[in-house]
Amino acid sequence: MNARTIHTGLCLGGLILPLLMNAQLDRSHPPAPGPTPKVSLGAHTTFKLPNGFQVIVVENHKLPLVGVQVRFDIPPITQGQAFGYIDMMGDLLAAGTAKRDKATLDADVDRMGATFFTNSEGAYASGLKRHLPELLDLLTEVVTSPTFPEAEIEKARKREMSSVQQRKDDASAIADVVGRSVTFGRGHPYGEVVTATSLSRISVKQLNAYHHTFFRPEKGYLVFVGDITEKEVRALLKGELSKWKPDAVRSTLNENGMEHIEGLGDVRYLDKPAVPRGARRVLIVDRPGAGQSVIRVSFPLNLQPKDERALSAQVMNTILGGGVFNARLMQNLREDKGWTYGIYSTMESDRFNGHFHITANVGTDVTDSAIVETLKEMELIRAKGVTAEELDLAKRYMAGSFARSLEDPRTIARFELNKHLNGLADDHYATYLKRLDAVTIADVQAAAEAFIYPDNAVILVVGDKKKLMSKLGSFSWSTGQGVTELDHNGAFWVEEFEPVPGLTAEQVIEDHLKAIGGREAIARIKNMRMELTTEMNGRPVTVVQWYGPDGQFKSVTKADDLLMQEDVFDGTRGVRLSSAGDREIEDMELGELMFNGHAIPELHYPQTTERVILSGRINIGGKPMHKLFIQLNTGGTVGDYYDAKTGLKQQRVDRKIADGRTWTITTEYSNYQAAGGVLFPRTIVQTGGPGGDLTLTVTAIDVNLDLKPTFFAITLPPPVVPVIIPSSEEQPSMDITPAED
Repeated sequence: MNARTIHTGLCLGGLILPLLMNAQLDRSHPPAPGPTPKVSLGAHTTFKLPNGFQVIVVENHKLPLVGVQVRFDIPPITQGQAFGYIDMMGDLLAAGTAKRDKATLDADVDRMGATFFTNSEGAYASGLKRHLPELLDLLTEVVTSPTFPEAEIEKARKREMSSVQQRKDDASAIADVVGRSVTFGRGHPYGEVVTATSLSRISVKQLNAYHHTFFRPEKGYLVFVGDITEKEVRALLKGELSKWKPDAVRSTLNENGMEHIEGLGDVRYLDKPAVPRGARRVLIVDRPGAGQSVIRVSFPLNLQPKDERALSAQVMNTILGGGVFNARLMQNLREDKGWTYGIYSTMESDRFNGHFHITANVGTDVTDSAIVETLKEMELIRAKGVTAEELDLAKRYMAGSFARSLEDPRTIARFELNKHLNGLADDHYATYLKRLDAVTIADVQAAAEAFIYPDNAVILVVGDKKKLMSKLGSFSWSTGQGVTELDHNGAFWVEEFEPVPGLTAEQVIEDHLKAIGGREAIARIKNMRMELTTEMNGRPVTVVQWYGPDGQFKSVTKADDLLMQEDVFDGTRGVRLSSAGDREIEDMELGELMFNGHAIPELHYPQTTERVILSGRINIGGKPMHKLFIQLNTGGTVGDYYDAKTGLKQQRVDRKIADGRTWTITTEYSNYQAAGGVLFPRTIVQTGGPGGDLTLTVTAIDVNLDLKPTFFAITLPPPVVPVIIPSSEEQPSMDITPAED
């Protein structure tokens, strides 16, 4: 629908600029604060219609324009599997009524030169005063008798589908949508996410049922702003809108005591607000190859606009990161570090459920550092409070913003509506500046302690998983959980595979063996020595591995030529030697050693694995890959990815438990070169492990060495064989007759 607005203004920049340039100001000291100005909210009246509508009239006779808003007071509900139908209902209110189709509605609005739009809470129209009666009739039709034509529903569905598709390519949009989901939870009305699937389930039945249930005059407000008086409004409201009395809502209670509404099904209202809880969590949405990350630190809050601490909380948030250049987050991450163009915090009070969040776009290489500084600023404002200068600057900024808002007569109407919706005191806005001026350092400190929760925050990162995974795990304090990967809809990430008819796991393995040289060439390798180099914490590290017959294996890791760790497996038992002490390798670690302790692990899968399954074909980095899901004899699992064209193994994803946390370790193999007639990767990149990201370069491979049988020998006490004591029924009788000489 076309919307036409009239803009007027004067270009005074050329006159004011010379005056500012020539003014002699002493900038060494801020001007002394004057007395708190009185707030004049202008003339406004309120009254109630017989059918329940609350009417608010704000007079402003400067221009012959009038704006009308219809607003319904609707509690948040969960939309479930058809999430998105509420917004679609609001979008389609003006898609046709009982008297006019969409084309006629659009033409009438254009003819009047009016502005007209609808949303899930009502509708708004504005235009010249002489068109107000006709404009009000149109508004009444849209609010009381929308028809939701099927053709328009399909158009809206396609628009939303396109928006969902575009979200995949917009990191900030992903951070916003998924951020709300992880802040409140996917089962919370504020945490549900529109998906292509949910949009496909929306029906006209739901749109009609929601409209009939929640668009009701006893829940409605009519707000008039502009060149109009209360008397004129009362005269206008003698028509259909004041006589509107929809049928009663048909609802029942199900066996769980939940309201069931025809057309909507079971309606789940928000029974209590979400609050910060649980240990700090870290989640990531992968953006492969992204040069920047979007970080979002958030948590829900039980903070209502009528809370007497809400104003102090807003002052505190302004100092922390609430939109001013002098805010702490901006000064730290932009001015001092140069990591971002902007970082902002939002403290949202809401009568149903508030929340707090910080967002910033930063370079991939400083993502973890930016999170460190963000959490530090949150902790500092809780622990050490704010300065008098910071408090004064924040209050000046907020007072100025409030004063500027009063220049728009619509602000007065918004204030009056907010008082009704949020249960605010009659003088809430009239006393705003006085209450703001009274906020103290102690008040701000108390607000920070009450509403800032760095230890319970949800940290969401939208960025390159490959480069970030290992750097983010330390921020998670959730027991046994490192970084959780989500998709762009906020659901747990799962790989999407294309089936490959006729292909088996055995064929993928055979293709790989053929690609690296074939079984005959592999069989000629009796043993092998491989040397690798890398860097860890700035220190050169060398790893030498020997592979013997029957799975015998030995690995020596040195840093600066000093032994860090030595593992030896004799084919049956293993031992680990390190500065922390010597110990036997057992249980799952032993199983992993048996699985990995082969120059060509695929040859030994019948002995070292429980099962190997072809998951399917998947595209990684522009290449089609075949994935094998491998379950070890010890119960652990890994995923191996083979190039569908060359057969060479390209990647392994391994989930391990270390330091009480689950780690997802990704190993990439490249630069295959021959040794002993068989191809081996010469570059191995490992990311996501507890030791950080590592790039290992294979510097030497020697095959068929003269290794003595004792080379893989280990010294361990004999294994303890459990003694099984038979039950009393199984025990043989004892003969106590003395033996004869």
